[in-house]
Amino acid sequence: MRALTNPVVMQMVGMLMVIGAVLVFAFLIVRHLRKGMVSELQVAAPRAETTNFLTSAYQSVIAGLKQREQDLQMQLTAELRRSAMLESTHQMVIENIGSGVMVFTPNLLVQRANAAARKMVGYASPTNMHVGEVFRGLQTVELPSSNGALGGISQALRDVFATGAEYRNIPATYATPSGEVRDFRLSILPMQAIGQPVTSALCLLEPGSTAFTLSFPPAEADKKRSEAE
Repeated sequence: MRALTNPVVMQMVGMLMVIGAVLVFAFLIVRHLRKGMVSELQVAAPRAETTNFLTSAYQSVIAGLKQREQDLQMQLTAELRRSAMLESTHQMVIENIGSGVMVFTPNLLVQRANAAARKMVGYASPTNMHVGEVFRGLQTVELPSSNGALGGISQALRDVFATGAEYRNIPATYATPSGEVRDFRLSILPMQAIGQPVTSALCLLEPGSTAFTLSFPPAEADKKRSEAE
């Protein structure tokens, strides 16, 4: 009992109690922190899995888009090659057929003429020439227009571009720049996509010795040609 009244003993007991209380409090804090860390890890794990899944899905989508772009590029390249081949074949066929083929623009200029057409009209290169200049030697000038009136080939081409009119198998006599007279049948047809305006006019020249022609004396023919132009 005397030991319990000893101040030194009492101080040591008090200190042990304080140390024990601190240890218990520290234990409780560590336990609480451990539970918190475990909970955070349990929450963080699904988040990490979700992030990895989204990243993988994003990369898959990007890879799919890149592959689709490559496929489309390959298809475009193939289509361009096919189009170029068809255009080359078309040009070869047009250039080697016996009928004259001329294409006119809306301003009545020659856009294209194949070998047969160049031979018929007597020009080595009629490209960019006006229809009135190319066909100045045309003696058959009376072509029925869309309103029933008679006009020259220039007016016929204007009707083709304005209304989509067609002229088929018109007999004609033509004098080349060198003075050689030739008979052929003339057709003028519109070139257009469905529902679109006429963008070009196709002029076909079919050789034919039996075509009906209108012949005029030289002076009268020059007058008629001037009126047609």
